[in-house]
Amino acid sequence: MRRFLRAVLSLACVAVATEALCAQTRGAAATAPLKAGELRLTYLGNAGWEITDGKKIVLVDPFLTQFARWTPKGPAPEVGPNDPYPADTALINAHVKKADYIVITHGHPDHALDAGYISKRTGAVIIGHETAANLARAYDVPDSNIITVVGGEDYEFGDFSLRVVPNIHSALDKKHYFNNGRGIVGNAPRGLKAPLKRNAYVEGGNLAYILRMGGHEVLIMGSMNYLENEMVGLRPDIALVGANSQRLEIHDFTGRLMRALGSPALVIPSHADAYGDPNPTAAALADRKKFIQEVAASSPTSRVISPVWFEPIVVPAATAAATVAATPGRQVINPPGIAPLVPAYSVAIRDGDQVFVSGMTGIKPGTQDIIEGGVGAQTRQTMENIRTSLQAAGATMADVSECTVFLMDMADYAAMNSVYVEFFRVNPPARAAMAVTALPRPAARVEIKCSAKLHRR
Repeated sequence: MRRFLRAVLSLACVAVATEALCAQTRGAAATAPLKAGELRLTYLGNAGWEITDGKKIVLVDPFLTQFARWTPKGPAPEVGPNDPYPADTALINAHVKKADYIVITHGHPDHALDAGYISKRTGAVIIGHETAANLARAYDVPDSNIITVVGGEDYEFGDFSLRVVPNIHSALDKKHYFNNGRGIVGNAPRGLKAPLKRNAYVEGGNLAYILRMGGHEVLIMGSMNYLENEMVGLRPDIALVGANSQRLEIHDFTGRLMRALGSPALVIPSHADAYGDPNPTAAALADRKKFIQEVAASSPTSRVISPVWFEPIVVPAATAAATVAATPGRQVINPPGIAPLVPAYSVAIRDGDQVFVSGMTGIKPGTQDIIEGGVGAQTRQTMENIRTSLQAAGATMADVSECTVFLMDMADYAAMNSVYVEFFRVNPPARAAMAVTALPRPAARVEIKCSAKLHRR
């Protein structure tokens, strides 16, 4: 499915580095009926989304109320912690016509404020932790329309399924989030009654989700942080990534996430719209571009779409997924640009859920030349060639079980290893390393072979 989506998106979208939008996914797509397997994602602002396959509508962290602050005369004052913070029902009614489910990542007002009103008006079922449930009860949402989760659940709903992923909040206040004295952590109790004051909307814990709908898997994040071990092995083809500048408090936020997820076909930044400001600062615009560059550097096969408020993104059906993933039995994999010149071997073989990658060197794709720059540069190109081979077989670096490294000189071990470990930040595969007297390509200083087994969580 991922390879199919990449092929379609690469035709539909301008390259990541341009930060261009996918023109054909906008405009008329808002009202056009969806074909079987298509998924429509409409950005509601902040971390809010409407996701539908044409059968069910799932809302994520709806916060239409954020737009009420921005007036023709400039921004209205922010609501104070001890001031009432009612949902803006006119804005909500204008943009939310129907909803079947509402998933809440945490209880802060920019994620949970509008959910209670929407549920009461549409009958939507709210899914979230106990704090989200208690905030909904404050709006008289009945328990029959509340599903309380704690993280780790994987629920089936017929037309879709939902995996609840334990998560962690952004590192606000220069990493003093949990001791900032602002009273925004903790849990909301039962017995609240709307309209609530702003300080009632405390975090109550943090969740991410994997939404499986219409043959797609969508990662839903509501914060600029994550638990890496919870992300490793997830394989969404669409990732809604919390992406505002708070992510920069986290070490290698984008790179680690892309590697953990196995390079999603489509990455969409979320929670990065300057809280509805129609005239974002130059710094905010520069940070949006920086995130796109981070994705391009760490996951070059992914495509990025920058969302626009209330303009839908239609993701193609996955029914024409990569034939390599659907074809049973032994399959030969020879990716363009690194295929062998002579038919003495295949670049890779996929046999069931096993993938075997031949010994790779630092050949520049499309040539027969070894990249210059020494063993470090060669190792990086070698690993990228391995990544390309795995992706062509429907696998990722996270699926690799074992590798063997051949070095012309064991003195190059440290230089090789410093690059190698960048590709396996967590749970690295088994490995052997040995010195050899010669490699088939005289200019090569390193050769690496790998085997992988496909795992899906």
